[in-house]
Amino acid sequence: MSALSRISIVETGGELIIGNPPRRSAVRIGFVLLSLGIVAVTAHWGFLDRSPETIAMGLVGLVSFLAVVGLFAYFLGKELLWLASAGEELRATRAVVLRETRGTLLPNRASLAFSGQLSVEILDHPYPTDEAGLKEVVRFTSATGSISFGRELSRPEAEAVAEAVRRFTAPNHSYAR
Repeated sequence: MSALSRISIVETGGELIIGNPPRRSAVRIGFVLLSLGIVAVTAHWGFLDRSPETIAMGLVGLVSFLAVVGLFAYFLGKELLWLASAGEELRATRAVVLRETRGTLLPNRASLAFSGQLSVEILDHPYPTDEAGLKEVVRFTSATGSISFGRELSRPEAEAVAEAVRRFTAPNHSYAR
């Protein structure tokens, strides 16, 4: 893995811990803050507008306006939370893989129990990203289900995560260092 990687991979005794912080840039944070500001100003103007046309729209207009403002605020707020305090953490033991995503309003945790066989594959990330080549996600599959990890991972980072988990969960892996 290159020295420019954001992720951290640490093996401590019987556990593998992989941290994936968000990609931050001044342009990205500025865009999210500017967009939230535009939504807030638009909502403020919408509530203070007492023109006859606005009043004539009645309840349907108010509900549709609130729905649009709410949707923009929700998605921009989620992105702001991800950039400000989020990150993903993957913990693997010999029998379970746990993924936790911080920076959301509700904790997002998933676990995958496995005995013996754990399939690890790299897929295209299900969310569009703002930088080319940062669409990789790692999916872990066992007989009990699957979970994914790796929001905004680059291909080399996704390969490093997959290799670390494969090596750690291999039947002949030893804990002693």
